[in-house]
Amino acid sequence: MSDKRIQIFTGAYGSGKTEVSMNFAVDLKKEHEKVALVDLDIVNPYFRSREAAGPLREKGVEVIFPAGVLATADLPALSPHILRVLQNQQYQVVFDVGGDDVGAVALGRFNSYFKEDQYDMNFVVNTNRPFTRDVMGIEKIINKVMKSSRLKVTHLIANINLCNETTVEDIMKGYPIIKEVSSKLKVPIKYLAVEESLKDELDPNAFDEPVRFIHLYNRPDWLKRMR
Repeated sequence: MSDKRIQIFTGAYGSGKTEVSMNFAVDLKKEHEKVALVDLDIVNPYFRSREAAGPLREKGVEVIFPAGVLATADLPALSPHILRVLQNQQYQVVFDVGGDDVGAVALGRFNSYFKEDQYDMNFVVNTNRPFTRDVMGIEKIINKVMKSSRLKVTHLIANINLCNETTVEDIMKGYPIIKEVSSKLKVPIKYLAVEESLKDELDPNAFDEPVRFIHLYNRPDWLKRMR
């Protein structure tokens, strides 16, 4: 785990950054007393961390999102509790930010806190999505996110997947592309996020970075029945 108190997760639409951020928050709770996951996703109304608030709270993670009717709205509404956990140094704070540069704009309101405190901004990459299939596409979106958020991407997270149809071959095919981006931009890969069902098939020693097997908290029922 990182020693940075604030962890921001962003990425292109469909990168899987919500699942990655939720798993990161749950793992943080094993080491820290107070962990808050801030749902700052104003882009995708269907796969947001607030949809898994129940299971996350059972694991001791505080989930922050707008209350009442705004909880299900696809609007740029922000909870006042975000400032509470940012100002309280006892909290480890994880941000789940909406896809691409549009979602990153919401981070601007809290920019002063990120400058005052150390943070990681983790860009989650899935090479099986239309705009992040190659080095040029990934670099373009990273630059847009940094411009919109006024923050620097500090790490990449490889989350190479085809949802329920992901194979080890898919991961091995996408990994060199993300390695090339890392080398070109001089941004390290923090780890590879791999769905836990592949744990017996994937050799973690095949990669230069750690592999973290993740649980899918937001998997719809129809996908659960397929594997």
